Amino acid sequence: MEADQAELFIEITSFFNKAKIPYMITGAWSAIFYGRPRASHDIDFVVELYNQDTWRVLEALKELPEDFSVQEEDIREAIKIKSVFNIIHLPTLLKIDIWLLKDEEFDRSRFKRRKQVKILGQLMWMVSAEDTILQKLRWYQMGKIEKHLVDAAFVYQIQQKNLDKKYLVSWAEKLKVLDLLKEIKKIKPEDYY
Repeated sequence: MEADQAELFIEITSFFNKAKIPYMITGAWSAIFYGRPRASHDIDFVVELYNQDTWRVLEALKELPEDFSVQEEDIREAIKIKSVFNIIHLPTLLKIDIWLLKDEEFDRSRFKRRKQVKILGQLMWMVSAEDTILQKLRWYQMGKIEKHLVDAAFVYQIQQKNLDKKYLVSWAEKLKVLDLLKEIKKIKPEDYY
């Protein structure tokens, strides 16, 4: 992890903790944590916020240093329709994607199963390995971008002894990605180094 990204992780998770915003790290960084190192130019979080939290969040965001760019209207809209907003770190142009937890069964399940892990000497909330795999398979199914399938394969193969396979198969069936789950078991990690 580059120094700039490490500082951002600490700054943003500290902000979430101080503002009492429930969160979890997801996306590429959860795949890196459970799987293999690779480059990523953004940081993804899922947060649990509701319409009544809008004012409190907007006030809390004023506490971020001036080198962060936040669009107030984007935040209001994202909270209202449960979508995504961005925070840009201006000195590095690193993008932090803040995804709103949706009121869907899988989103609620993966948020409930998040794990507290130690990164950079600090405790942070991380999506589980199983849910990282499932979400990466969903992203692959939507866009056919190979990195999502490869990320899922690495997480599966590196974490397979620790995975709750019943949970994984059950959700893969519900999310209609069971065929992809079977496919990642055949991917050879050495082909991607």
